[in-house]
Amino acid sequence: MKKVMKSMVIGSLAAAMLASGASAANFTSSADVLKDLGLFQGSEAGYDLDRAPDRAEAATMMVRLLGKEAEAKTYYEANADKFPFTDLDNGYEWAKPYVAWLYNEGLTSGATATTFEPGNKCTAQQYTTFLMRALGYSDAEGGDFTYDKAIDFATEKGVVDMFNMDADDFMRDDVVAMSYTALSVAPKSGETDLLTKLVGDKAVDAEKAAPVQKTFETLRNFNEAYKAVAATTSADATADFTMNMKVEDLSVDAAGKFNVQVKADPAKLEEMQMAMTGSLTVNVPTEDGKTEKMDVPMEMYVKDGVAYTNMMGSKMKQDLDLKTALKGFDMQQLTGMTTMPLCMVDSISQDGNTYKMSYNTEAFNGLFTELFSQMTTQVELTEEMKAQGLTEDMFKLALDLSKADVEVTFKNGGLYDEKADMAMTMEMLGMKVDVTMQMNMATKKVGDAVEVKYPTDLDTYKTLEELTAEAETAAEVVTTETAPATEVKPAEEKKDEAAAADKTAESVPATQLTPATPAK
Repeated sequence: MKKVMKSMVIGSLAAAMLASGASAANFTSSADVLKDLGLFQGSEAGYDLDRAPDRAEAATMMVRLLGKEAEAKTYYEANADKFPFTDLDNGYEWAKPYVAWLYNEGLTSGATATTFEPGNKCTAQQYTTFLMRALGYSDAEGGDFTYDKAIDFATEKGVVDMFNMDADDFMRDDVVAMSYTALSVAPKSGETDLLTKLVGDKAVDAEKAAPVQKTFETLRNFNEAYKAVAATTSADATADFTMNMKVEDLSVDAAGKFNVQVKADPAKLEEMQMAMTGSLTVNVPTEDGKTEKMDVPMEMYVKDGVAYTNMMGSKMKQDLDLKTALKGFDMQQLTGMTTMPLCMVDSISQDGNTYKMSYNTEAFNGLFTELFSQMTTQVELTEEMKAQGLTEDMFKLALDLSKADVEVTFKNGGLYDEKADMAMTMEMLGMKVDVTMQMNMATKKVGDAVEVKYPTDLDTYKTLEELTAEAETAAEVVTTETAPATEVKPAEEKKDEAAAADKTAESVPATQLTPATPAK
């Protein structure tokens, strides 16, 4: 029983390390900021971020981001009788001032001469166009961009990134993330950012805007310092961590130290090279209520599309087809990021070259959900696996990150040190695992100076199928060796037993050897 429990604990611990690269609403924190600034109100149902936005809501956001809400209401009061659209009377009366002002300014048009279709869905392309207009750019003929290229133009200007918009499933969640990001972007008129322009136009309260402007400034400084780090695809680093894992009533403490060398070009993930060597120290609870310390040497390598793992002397290899496993997931865009997106940051502060940051855990949970979904869909159970009781649910992964605080210190030449403090709940192999982790990492080399070193015995590593076959063969041998055998007696012992039988026969009275005389 002890050995089984140890294997489960160690396996879960390793998986937790590998995983520590939601709901549909990933950007509640962005909505909170917009509401505090008076730019977003939500609905009677709250923020209602997990549904598609409609045209009336998009028009309202555009007016607010232009800093024209008060002007729009004044305009409508004076010109209500000129409002051309008749389909805003049933539940959309609140949107009339915004639509009227935009229509008068030539910034929107109706579906027909008398209808606006306020309840129709607003697409990602439409809302992106609204945001770029709010930043002062024009999509009119001869303008700054065209409607069909709106998303590309917004990406170039830093309004759209891979996190804050899903063009295929566009939600109010995307609206708040994109709008918050747009506030941090410099408008065409030249101000530091759109929020600064709105404060100058008296559309947003300066006191409420001040902490948000400080966040924008600090993140800009961070991203400028991060450029040197983002420019390299190779690193040689040391990492150590402490961890606690809870599985039901079992609590396990662990610590690890590793050396890592990696070369990974986002455009050529199939050519990734990696070497990670080190050890885990695990304190495993025993049945008598005490703990047993286990030192677990661990090595991991990636070379020529194959992943190699050496744990406690068990050497296993597996083909690593990242392109197939991550099909539909833009890893190149993710790993090729040169800036930290605003919507992924809840808070940030700066002290010289050191930055402390709390990540938006909701957004990362959404990312993990998408990533794990791509990975688990690649699992196909064989009949033999099914016969052993394995189910598809056992291979499903889920991760709920509740805390992700980091501290990064930038050094010369693209080197940096990083500390991380994380808490998460994982679901794997049908178990729920609560994890807390503190990690320290320091880069020693980057770029061409990095050398990935491999052991000379990678050719001796075996696949899971080969290791399983060996284990089954070994089990059969043990069974054969320990089975009870039929007793085989020596020839001399057999002769002695025969002689004893003869003597016994001689000593029996004759009356016992002949049939009895029938009674008369």
